[in-house]
Amino acid sequence: MQPNYSSIGQIFSAQTRYSVPLFQRPYVWKQDEQWEPLWDDVRALADRVLHPPMHKPVAGHFLGTVVLEQIQVPTIAMPQRQVIDGQQRLTTLQILLKAAQHALEIIGHATEDSNDKRSFELAAGQISQLTLNQFAAGPDEQYKVWPTNEDRPAFKVIMDANAASGISAQDSRMAEAYHFFRAAILTWLGGSDAGRRALAFASALKDHLRLIVLDLDGTDEPQAIFETLNAHGTPLLPADLMKNWLLWEAGKQCLNAGALYDQYWRIFDSKHEYWRQEVGTGHAARPRVDTFLQNWLTAEILEAVPIKHLYDRFLAYANMRRSNIAAQELDVEQLMEEIQDSAVRFQLIDCPEGQSALSKILRRLRSLDYLVFWPVLMALMRRSASDPADLERSALALESFLVRRMVCGLQTRGYGMLALELIKAIAEADDGMPAAPKVIRVLHGPAGATNEWPSDEAFGHHWKTKRFYGWFRRSRVLMILQAIEEHYQAQATKAEPIIQYDFSKLTIEHIMPQSWLETWPLPPGADANAREDAIQSIGNLTLVSGKLNPSLSNSPWFLEGSDACKRAGLDLHSRLELNRQLLAANLASWNEAAIAKRAATLFLAAQSIWPAAVHFN
Repeated sequence: MQPNYSSIGQIFSAQTRYSVPLFQRPYVWKQDEQWEPLWDDVRALADRVLHPPMHKPVAGHFLGTVVLEQIQVPTIAMPQRQVIDGQQRLTTLQILLKAAQHALEIIGHATEDSNDKRSFELAAGQISQLTLNQFAAGPDEQYKVWPTNEDRPAFKVIMDANAASGISAQDSRMAEAYHFFRAAILTWLGGSDAGRRALAFASALKDHLRLIVLDLDGTDEPQAIFETLNAHGTPLLPADLMKNWLLWEAGKQCLNAGALYDQYWRIFDSKHEYWRQEVGTGHAARPRVDTFLQNWLTAEILEAVPIKHLYDRFLAYANMRRSNIAAQELDVEQLMEEIQDSAVRFQLIDCPEGQSALSKILRRLRSLDYLVFWPVLMALMRRSASDPADLERSALALESFLVRRMVCGLQTRGYGMLALELIKAIAEADDGMPAAPKVIRVLHGPAGATNEWPSDEAFGHHWKTKRFYGWFRRSRVLMILQAIEEHYQAQATKAEPIIQYDFSKLTIEHIMPQSWLETWPLPPGADANAREDAIQSIGNLTLVSGKLNPSLSNSPWFLEGSDACKRAGLDLHSRLELNRQLLAANLASWNEAAIAKRAATLFLAAQSIWPAAVHFN
């Protein structure tokens, strides 16, 4: 390993192509986390070059380390280095240089002072030499940095653009970086003494920004270095390390790593807005791809996998698979294919589509946000013996179990172990036989156990007496009301198709408002605390459109001869079965007795949607 302390000018002036291997993650740097701090450093450096200290050299700025590996190419071909680490930094520097070149050309073209114009032309020329290889044999060899597959189109748009037209409206992280840097540079160059500023800025970029370049030799192991750098703070995801390991392993076996990437892994990079989006809240938030891989591996090894040990557990799993093969050579393609198939199942759980019974159950389960049970669903979906009916029955059993326990306020502490029991039970189900009976058996435990499935009596008691609003998450209350609405729609008519509402446009509405003092006076002798409990109960909640909600919120239930009341507003504007049945049963008044009666009515629907365990046998 040969370390070199080099300026950006030295690194990019050489006729060399820095190729980012396809197993690297896509471009992920952001404005607040990386571009702004980098620009602050560049601006401060340019100020130092413009106003150098007396009797001592300008202090440069160290940008970090990049790790490169020599790529063997034909003698007449462009020299190449593979970027083992530092691709985000090198890619951003090329975008910064192109933005600087354009900013210098724009101002130079507009200035009328001939000396200043010459300074801007000289500065722009110095920077332009750092953005393209001058004597390239092929069209792609002209680019100093060659990003991963998914980033190449966006990168080429920037590097091929001219200053006058800039780049067209483009929805990419790289385009955002270009616009950010160009605007910032134009502002800095717009100060006084324009010609000197242009030359100082070019010098700051090419002469005083520096990197340590580590060139690997034949004795170095790139994969080990890649992992070591991550362990010491390089912000890579476990998914990045797993992809890197799989493709390195494919290369060691002389397989076509590029073809394997395109067929089995590319989806995680091409749809990085989805897969790298953080899900969860607080300390549990993590990119979706890592959540998926954690779920997949949990289902594979039948053990809980902490996210911080995901990569280590994956390596152990891969080695275990290798040891079970007589040739002691891991089938990389089969493993990658299994991961891709599981990703498809994960997306079906995460983003269920359609109006099938299973899709509706999956949507409701997603609202419950018990991610610990997703490996259970994935294990069910991969069974060839689990047909749609078995999947639906198993998923409904899990949903009924979870909804009833949630409403009854039972603890969730043991859900991780329970999920593993379910996965093991599914794995033990006989080939050709449904898994639902085993799922139901595991979930039907005794009172007080982690797998207690509340009875109708317990479920009904808590349903009718508990505060729903303000106690449960709003998303869960919305899910419950939506499920009841869909249940009512299905029962409403046999002759007409069910109307499909966009439930994302609906909000929870308190029928008796939370601010009730002015228009909902308390009857003499009534208990204010009892009213507060009733207001937040399920019997007092319904769904309305977001546009209708403000006009209804605090209005009285009924005003003789007036439409300025909640009853009239619901009658005029709502077509939900929830509200149709509410109005039919309560034309004259709405009070604590009506709320309790409606809670009991809604429970009949809930009892049917989320049956007790005995109804599954």
